[in-house]
Amino acid sequence: MHVVVDGKGPPVVLYGGLGGNWFDWDGVAAQLSRDHRVVRIDRPGYGLSPTSNEPPTVQGEAQRIRAVLAQLAITEPAIVVGHSLGGIYAEAFARLYPRQTSAVLLLDATVPKRRRLLVPTRWRVETGRRIAHAASLAGLQHALGPGVYRLLNHSKPPDGIPPPMQAWIDRVVREPAYLEASIVENASYPELVHQLLDLREGTMLTAPVVVAAADSASRTPWGWVWIRTQQRFAEALGADFRVVRPAKHHAMIDQPDQIAALVRGLSG
Repeated sequence: MHVVVDGKGPPVVLYGGLGGNWFDWDGVAAQLSRDHRVVRIDRPGYGLSPTSNEPPTVQGEAQRIRAVLAQLAITEPAIVVGHSLGGIYAEAFARLYPRQTSAVLLLDATVPKRRRLLVPTRWRVETGRRIAHAASLAGLQHALGPGVYRLLNHSKPPDGIPPPMQAWIDRVVREPAYLEASIVENASYPELVHQLLDLREGTMLTAPVVVAAADSASRTPWGWVWIRTQQRFAEALGADFRVVRPAKHHAMIDQPDQIAALVRGLSG
C-alpha cells in the first residue's frame, strides 16, 4: 500500500472517501503534523497504491488500517478520520478494534441505510470492471479523467490548488487502476452498507465520536436536508455534531484548519 506518514505525537489516520487520495488531506496533514503522527493510506487503486482483484469489504478495510498501524509500530490508540464513504470504514475500525481507537471523526460521512439489493454485488462489480477496462482502452479516461474529477470535486485549498497537487491529480485520475477502483467501490457500496449495519448489531462504539457536516452556506433546500440528516446520524450514534462552513463535500480541502481543529479537540 501507498502510505504517507508525517510528524510525531498521538496518531491520526486520515481515510478518504470514494476516489479519495492522500493529497486530498495535504492541508490537514500540514496542520496536524506539528503535534501528531499523521497517517494517510491510499486504498487499492487510489493514489499510488496498486489495484486489487478483490472488491472492498468493511472488515477488510478495518483490517487494512490495523495492519498499517502495526507495520508502523504504532501501538497507541489512534484517532480515525473517515470522509464520505470512508466513514463506513472508520466506524467499522472503531467497532472491531476499540482498544486501538481513541476517537472517531466522521466528516460529511455516508449515512448508511439498509436497502434491498436488487442486483447481486458480484454482477455490479464485474460490470463495473468491464466498463472501466473499455473506457481505458478507448482512451476516454486519459482524455476526460481530469475534467470528470473537477466535476465531482468542487473543493479547492484556501490558497488555490498548488502546482504539485495539480500534477498529482492529473496523473492519478488518468490511471486505469483509479477508474476501476472507483467504479468497483461504488458498485460495492450497497453491500458495504449492509456489512456495517450487520456489524452494528453485535458491537458498540466505545470511543468518542464527532460527526461533522459540510455546509456551503448557500441556504438551499438540499443543504438544509443534508445538515439535518447528518445531525440525526450523530444522534443515532450518540456522537457530538459539528458543522464545517463554508465548505463543499471535500471539506478537508476547503477548510483544513477547521478539520485539524476538530481532530485536536478529540486529542483532549
